[in-house]
Amino acid sequence: MQQNAFKTLKIIHLAIGAGLFLFTVALIIASRSGHLTGTDSNLERTLQGVAAVLSVGVLLIGFRLFKRKMLQARNSTLGGVARMQQYRTACIMWWAMIEAPGLFAGICYFLSGNFAFLALAAFHLLVLLMFMPRKDNIVVLLNLTSKEVDELEGKE
Repeated sequence: MQQNAFKTLKIIHLAIGAGLFLFTVALIIASRSGHLTGTDSNLERTLQGVAAVLSVGVLLIGFRLFKRKMLQARNSTLGGVARMQQYRTACIMWWAMIEAPGLFAGICYFLSGNFAFLALAAFHLLVLLMFMPRKDNIVVLLNLTSKEVDELEGKE
C-alpha cells in the first residue's frame, strides 16, 4: 500500500517553509547578538539591487517553469500516480525557487542589519504559504478520476 501522496506533498511544503522560517529566525538571533558590525553603504546598496532583481527574476521564471511542468503533467496520458509525481517535481522546483531569494534576503539582513531584507524574506515566506498544496486543487489541476484519487491516497 502506497503512502498518501497528498499528505506527502504537504509535508514537503511544510519542511521547505519551516526551513526558510527557522533559517531567518536563526539569522535574526545571530545578528542581534551584537557580534556583527555593519557593512558599508555601497555594499548594502549592491545587495539591495541583487536581492530585488533575484526576487523578481526567480519568481517570474519559477512560476513560468511551474506552469509549464504542471500543464505537461495535466495533459499527460500517464496514470494518476505518474502525473502526481510530475506535479510533485514541479512543486518542489517552484517552492525552491520561492525559497532561494528568501534565504538570500535573510543572509543580506544578517550582513547588513537592514530590515528591508528581513521584510523581503518574510514576503517570500508568505508567497510560499500562498502556494500550499490543497487536495481539491490538485485533483482539478491534474484532472484526476476518483479511482486515481483513491490510489494516490493509498486506499487501493
